[in-house]
Amino acid sequence: MAVFGPRSRMLSTRRRPFTLPVVSANWLKNAGAVLTLIYFFGLTVIQNGILHASDYTSQEFGELINTDNNVFMLSGVATVCYLIGVAAIPIYAFLLVQGVLYTSNIKKYVLTVLIFALISEVPYDLAVSGKAFNWEDQNVLFTVLIALIMLWLLKIFEGKGLGPKLLCFLIVAGGCFWAMVLGCKFGGGFVLIAAILFLLREKKGWSIVASLIVSLIYATALFGFAPVALYSGERKNTDKKIGKYFYYAFYPAMLAVFAVIVAVL
Repeated sequence: MAVFGPRSRMLSTRRRPFTLPVVSANWLKNAGAVLTLIYFFGLTVIQNGILHASDYTSQEFGELINTDNNVFMLSGVATVCYLIGVAAIPIYAFLLVQGVLYTSNIKKYVLTVLIFALISEVPYDLAVSGKAFNWEDQNVLFTVLIALIMLWLLKIFEGKGLGPKLLCFLIVAGGCFWAMVLGCKFGGGFVLIAAILFLLREKKGWSIVASLIVSLIYATALFGFAPVALYSGERKNTDKKIGKYFYYAFYPAMLAVFAVIVAVL
């Protein structure tokens, strides 16, 4: 009679095939929120609050980094926060595409993003530039708004044939143009990534490869495509305590807190 001890059970466990983790929409939203927090902590609290980088020219700040070890270290931490945080770009672009594809009321979707973009602008300007109004730099929800309107138009006009393809090209080019002209955070790159993920949605592999190449302009943003590639298609919010608008409200609330910290520092 065979006897199976702890060692046998351990060997049996080791033989189990490796399976990739399953990523839901709720998981992607949480990951995006955390990455956004990290990004803006480095940009506002460290760079603007502690280092007061905006008080120096690029040359002066570079010289300060070379002569002051504390500034060198903190500047490095801010850079790491940037490199980690930009991974949120493909996550949010993908979620935006999913939202356009499955929303039951896209007009309400656009209006919601517009309202929270307006709410976020003053906290964003205070946290990033120290001014209540900075017309040269707009918060990322305006970038999302432009991308959302672009995707809405693509959904309406996409189709087979030269005419629809040319029209879609012009819509995408227009979205990228306005994101850059208006100085929206992350600019035309975010808009272009969203367009690629939408237009090539039937070919997930190609859509990720093409948008990954575009994401290289943000250095490490490509790592955000890992959870996107593992997306399970589950859209249900698994946490009933988190309201529908929590993720919208999180952004201006975070910026407001960082703006206060920067002002105090």
